[in-house]
Amino acid sequence: MSLKKSRYKIVSWLLFVAVISAISFIIYGYHAASATITYLPEIKSDNIVYQTSGTNQTELKSPWFILVADEAGRITVKDRDGGIIISSLTYYSSCDSIDENWGLKDVSVKRSNDSTITITGSGPSGVLVFEELTIHSNTPKLDVQIKTNYSRHIVVQREALVARYNVPVSEVYLKNRKIDFGKFDHEYWLQRQGVRFGSGSMSSLIYNSPDISSLQLDAERNLLFINLDYFLDHPHIYIPYQENGGGQWINQSSSDYSPGSERENSFSVYFGDLPKATPRLMLVPDGYIAGYVFTEHADGGSLKTHRAAYFGAENISDINKATGGFAGHRIPVTKSVFLVDSTGGISGSPNNKDPDKLRFLDFLNQLYTTGLYDICLHTPEDYNSNRESLIECVKFMKEEFDTKTWIDHGMYSGTANRESFVCDGLIPGSEYYAADLWEKYDTRYFWNPSSEIIENSLISPSKSLKKGKFFKAYVDFWKHYFSPEELKGMKFPAAIKELVRRHYNKGELNSLLPDKGNAYPTPLYWQHPTRTRQFYSWTTDYVKDYGRLTTGKPEKQFYNEQIQLNQLLTNWGIFINHGYYVRNREGHNIFSEEGGEIVINPSFDKILGLMAGMRDNGDLFITTIRNLLDYWILIDNVSFEYMPDGRINVFNLNNEAIKGLSLAVQEETVLVNDEIPENKRVGEDTIFWFDIPAKGKVVLRVGM
Repeated sequence: MSLKKSRYKIVSWLLFVAVISAISFIIYGYHAASATITYLPEIKSDNIVYQTSGTNQTELKSPWFILVADEAGRITVKDRDGGIIISSLTYYSSCDSIDENWGLKDVSVKRSNDSTITITGSGPSGVLVFEELTIHSNTPKLDVQIKTNYSRHIVVQREALVARYNVPVSEVYLKNRKIDFGKFDHEYWLQRQGVRFGSGSMSSLIYNSPDISSLQLDAERNLLFINLDYFLDHPHIYIPYQENGGGQWINQSSSDYSPGSERENSFSVYFGDLPKATPRLMLVPDGYIAGYVFTEHADGGSLKTHRAAYFGAENISDINKATGGFAGHRIPVTKSVFLVDSTGGISGSPNNKDPDKLRFLDFLNQLYTTGLYDICLHTPEDYNSNRESLIECVKFMKEEFDTKTWIDHGMYSGTANRESFVCDGLIPGSEYYAADLWEKYDTRYFWNPSSEIIENSLISPSKSLKKGKFFKAYVDFWKHYFSPEELKGMKFPAAIKELVRRHYNKGELNSLLPDKGNAYPTPLYWQHPTRTRQFYSWTTDYVKDYGRLTTGKPEKQFYNEQIQLNQLLTNWGIFINHGYYVRNREGHNIFSEEGGEIVINPSFDKILGLMAGMRDNGDLFITTIRNLLDYWILIDNVSFEYMPDGRINVFNLNNEAIKGLSLAVQEETVLVNDEIPENKRVGEDTIFWFDIPAKGKVVLRVGM
């Protein structure tokens, strides 16, 4: 054999090995990304006792079920014929520097009266748990109240009650307010929605439990985690001061309980013959099926770009003459602003008489008087704000715009804007402390960048590449765009095609992140139990830009945006858009130029027009953070009572009315106080809506 042929053979063999290795790398990495991801703790056979023991049992009997507690505090729920519905209700905790804990120690069980059992026991390291279980004679309901007392400092990852059902899952009420039934995913994070088990007298229902952290379901093993506190439900970071601008941050999602602190939780579970359909609270009011919020970060704006983005062109100063833009299409925006040393010649205190300042404030007042815009601070200025500036600006925003919202700015490096929510704004004693001013002037809804930051740290192909972890980078790349369930049900060529489409769009147009699967926790708003006082956080997932409206093919970008908006409607989603709509920067492409003037990009304006049409059709609820959280907090205080005769009592526990309270049910016929409410059919569901007065009650009848 000649040397030339020998070399050819070696090269061919090496190429063959390289191709096979590359194919193996691609296929194996793809399948590695499809491995089931769980957000639940590992459960061993001895973690959960499957039935109360026969010794020293305490019973409560309602007309529909029997509650049994043994001397160890183990709970079983049976129907009236002795069939087991719940075989165990077990306490679980996971805390920093402490082993996982199943069950309580030093348990005391007492029957307080004919309707109440109390259970007291100790959890890990000085945690005292007090449970009160109450049955009722007129409704098939079990009320559970839990008080958790901490005698020493402890950092909690998760505390939960784990219900092991002996009857199968029958319906799952998803975080987007749809229903799964028949074929179920392995695992669900349900926010605080609910699930139905079994049927007939052997059935159980939990739905809308605002006084817990969240619900998670292991559908294969019929395990329901009733999270009393779960760190993924309330993400939070702290950015410490860093003189070098290093950009480091600390994950403070876990709850930090101090000695003497106490947490209270409660929820209700129904058993026995229940109404055949469960009405679910929609995420948005007035019969809309999906929601969209534009939140604007004020960076880089000038009066010209503000007018162009909202009125259509820089030379339009009257909102009534708007030719396009947000105001032209009546699109609400949560609009943040700088008031001190801002760009575009707007400088000094908010109360000065500088002509540019007055023109800017006139622009803001025009927006505000429409009732469509949520005007808030993007911190007072581009740099650190002193106490005097904070007082003046927070007070001014409350008086002028009744501001409730705040959007942090410039805080990532650790040097600037130390008054931010994720920096020193919550730290008493800091010169940048702001929480007392937020409380005084009722600033309550804060953008929390924690979801964006933490997610990018957990699944980051680029970071893995920089560390030389090529296989992990490849697996992370798939995980960034798909849930394991999707990959398992998708052939490789189809997955490649869908990957290209999703990569082109950069991110989901849905903050519930359906591409990551039903198990993935996606809180939209929350109050952290220990880190952020009584303030509410709201989330975004990524910076949404419109770069391809000019640099690529505008018609393709518009078409993709249309597809994503239709998917948002199909999925009954919510998208909170983190955007920069007044920053005239290359790549954002919100603006164009005509005759030397800044105007809104016609392609972006076309997208706004598309959204306005979806709104006018009654499908897409376009709103502000303020209005959306106002509504969500109200519906947190709506309770349901499921009566044995099929009636469902709905109570508004708020001190104010709820306008356009919207629900969905898989029945064609719905009556509210024996009258047909406003309604529409969407697939198999009837969506209906009505007003309910403060402290009011209505009676629902479905399928009758």
